[in-house]
Amino acid sequence: MKLTNPKFVAFLTTVATVTPVVALAATLPIDCTGLITFISTTLAKTLAAFIGAIAVIMLLVAAFQFLTAGDDTEKVKNARHTITWAIIGMVVALISFNIPTILGSFLGGSLPTACL
Repeated sequence: MKLTNPKFVAFLTTVATVTPVVALAATLPIDCTGLITFISTTLAKTLAAFIGAIAVIMLLVAAFQFLTAGDDTEKVKNARHTITWAIIGMVVALISFNIPTILGSFLGGSLPTACL
């Protein structure tokens, strides 16, 4: 089977999309307190890791653009701009891992874990 076969690519896309959803479905909370904890820990860390992965990929793409730019100043400028935003994305991803702690310190020690 070829790796460029459209059916094979569709299968891989489906598996890559459904697998995380199935894994999270087994641990979804059933009450309000569990939902708050789930959002502030599992979901937040997953999104932060996803943002970090995208930022690393963009950094690699920008490095490739920079290396292949040659003497074209516009391409070099574009590559530097992409590197700058990729680094900003990495910083945001790293900071977002600590958002619950930062919010907890502003709210008096911890995030609320009970529903009203």
